[in-house]
Amino acid sequence: MAERNRLWVKPYGIPALFFLTVFSTPYVLLLTQLGVSLQLDSYTLWVFLFTVVQAAASAILSIALGLALLPAYLRAPWVRPLVLIPFFAPALSTVDALVRIHGDFMYGPWGIVVAHAVYYSPYVALLLESNLRSIPSDLLDALILYTRRRITAIRVFLAELKPSLLYSLYTTFVFSFLSFTTPLLLGGRYPTVELLVYIYATSFATTNLVSTLVLVMLISSIALAIPLFKIPPPPAAGPSLSAPRPSLLMLFLSFIVVSYFAAVATYIFLPLSNPRGLEAMAQPLANSVSVAFVSSAAAIAFSLALLVGDVAMSKTSAVAYVISLSLSRSLFALGFFHLAQPLYGTLFILAIAHALVLTPLVYSVIKPAWEKIRADARESCVLYLGPLRCVLRVVTESLGPTLVQAWLIAFAASISETTLAFILTAGGASTLAAETARLLTSRAPDFIETGHFYSAVLAALVMAAVAISRVIKPRPYSF
Repeated sequence: MAERNRLWVKPYGIPALFFLTVFSTPYVLLLTQLGVSLQLDSYTLWVFLFTVVQAAASAILSIALGLALLPAYLRAPWVRPLVLIPFFAPALSTVDALVRIHGDFMYGPWGIVVAHAVYYSPYVALLLESNLRSIPSDLLDALILYTRRRITAIRVFLAELKPSLLYSLYTTFVFSFLSFTTPLLLGGRYPTVELLVYIYATSFATTNLVSTLVLVMLISSIALAIPLFKIPPPPAAGPSLSAPRPSLLMLFLSFIVVSYFAAVATYIFLPLSNPRGLEAMAQPLANSVSVAFVSSAAAIAFSLALLVGDVAMSKTSAVAYVISLSLSRSLFALGFFHLAQPLYGTLFILAIAHALVLTPLVYSVIKPAWEKIRADARESCVLYLGPLRCVLRVVTESLGPTLVQAWLIAFAASISETTLAFILTAGGASTLAAETARLLTSRAPDFIETGHFYSAVLAALVMAAVAISRVIKPRPYSF
């Protein structure tokens, strides 16, 4: 059996190796064309430090807002879908809504921090709630019976929430550090390293400056990814019969924060009441939908190939997943721009790029569903059918709903993708996300007003796909 497993590894690791080669080629090509240089000037160093500081501030504020939302999540579950709208909506739609709420404040140094915190704190609250509901009921009963001081109970809860707090703090730091869309939409006055790479690469900056930024960004994203995959995820909600009951004061303060998120959600969709530029929107919308259909289907195929390799005990799939999830997306787009130069600006190239960056997202949905199947059933399936036939059999009989759910999530992610679309599209091949970003970053008031409407349409499409995906119920895998 061990010998047979070793024979499986070689052929079934080829698709993952091929995916890894294709995904890493744009980065290699970018370094080959620019060369390797590390000549940090004062401005580059300032931007790097600003990126680190804003990412840390964004993570801390996200944790604070997540904790503030937690009482409302516990006592009023109906607020969750409302609060999560700014998170599931495209980042450019959320940032656009915040600009209309706060005005010029968003263009200051704290604007990026606020935008990141509003975007990520509902996700943080979701992790905290899941962790809190995993606390054993006997511990909750003991807290009620034996603790007299509220500060003691809070310390116990914070100790129990440590896994989700650490995981949320680090993930939001990484996401904020790799931010591109938010500083782009806020005028680029305080660029992150991601945005500065794009600005230098598309301007008349010297090759050494661009090469230095590319190298700094690659080293930083790889360094940040290593701890990310070693930090254990927060525990899932367990069969606890009761959840902590927050006080009325905490609940009141929590609903004040909820009302703010409700206002942001309202501003996201408010431009739908004032349609503009409908004729000009038709082509970018059609482009977005066609690219989303093709790229999400291709991402499903890539993910199943990675799953087959993983089932065959090949480590290549895990390596491909980690690398494709962690590396900078703007650098991928810039490298892909050079790689696909003869076909630049075509929907075909954009669909391939989307499929590559969507694959880790789809894989992260499919892999846990596979692991929920009983271990003895999976082992028997692989033993008697082989990895490929086993995965195909399980997909057709048990993972069908999960595949549909993963396809809808990938479809929504492709529709809202801004970084790749902004860099890789031009002229008639522009997607709705890229066109919206260009309108919102223009200086013409009429264009900006049209961009508000386009961002609301984009958010509506993405939220519809996400809502449909949430309706689908995967099977319990009890066999």
